[in-house]
Amino acid sequence: MPDLAHTRAHLEQGLGKNLWSGFSLAVRKSARNLVLAGGDVPDPGASVPWYSAGKPVTAAGILKFLGSSPEELPRPIALTLPELHGSYAGSLSLTSILSHQTGLRIAENQCRGTPAEILGFFRRITPADCKLSPGQAAYDPAGGWWLLGQWIERRAGKPWAEFLEDDLLTPAGIPGLKFGHSTVSIRDRRAGRWMEGEPGSGPGAGLTGPASELALFYEKLSQGRILGEPMLKKMLGPARAGKIDATFGQVVDFGLGVILNGNRYGASTVPYGFGTTAGDRSFGHGGARSSVAFVDPEAGFTAAIFLNGRVPESEHQPRMRTLLDLLRSELA
Repeated sequence: MPDLAHTRAHLEQGLGKNLWSGFSLAVRKSARNLVLAGGDVPDPGASVPWYSAGKPVTAAGILKFLGSSPEELPRPIALTLPELHGSYAGSLSLTSILSHQTGLRIAENQCRGTPAEILGFFRRITPADCKLSPGQAAYDPAGGWWLLGQWIERRAGKPWAEFLEDDLLTPAGIPGLKFGHSTVSIRDRRAGRWMEGEPGSGPGAGLTGPASELALFYEKLSQGRILGEPMLKKMLGPARAGKIDATFGQVVDFGLGVILNGNRYGASTVPYGFGTTAGDRSFGHGGARSSVAFVDPEAGFTAAIFLNGRVPESEHQPRMRTLLDLLRSELA
């Protein structure tokens, strides 16, 4: 494992140029782990917010619960959430939610209230309310993932976070990942200054923990040590391919809860990609203009990167792409 001197220097220079207020990075290759941290991330073991980069953890939890029953994936979610029977949301399947083909696009602040109140909201909402068409490919930040959390609770008989932490992550030897508060708060740039931003929450945006733990999750996931081979194959298969995402305005391919490498659609423009030279079988997920975590089987490494300091997508995507390409050049 190289010492990543150039990547470290780039991250430190970014602090001086006010490109970010802190960073945390972990890379696992050949069973070795290298971690970096700086700025307002006090040490590599600090818990940071991963936002949507944690979605694959929730997806893995659902697939693990299903075990050897993949036939449940296309069934209407109303079979588990009968309150939604007869509604558009009730017709959605686990597959359509996990691959962002629901025709719904619901922000986190729309999923606040009691479960009964939020289910009432889902009974009423339609794709037309989101300016989408039924089944349209559009990245959904929170809505479908709130439904996934309710699905877990009904099926597992316990809170979704408890199931994911106690029944998925801890048995896999990754107890440092949690759904809750992080020790490092997210920063947003406002009028040129870094200000504390809204924390993530829920099964789609609430994952926190050290970068090393998330990189380890990806290593174990890709090695088949979290899901059985049939379900891992389901997760990584192209559940959605070649479709323009109405949220991102670009083609983005999805498996079940994971973004698949889309460099063939434009390596220098694909959102939340894994570097311009990422292997074809790379998969992972980005989070809230601040993070990305992924595995690249061809290159033989997993990585989790958090840049504290959210900026517009037009700035975040190039800065992360530059960092990933530099990291890859040192790992080659």
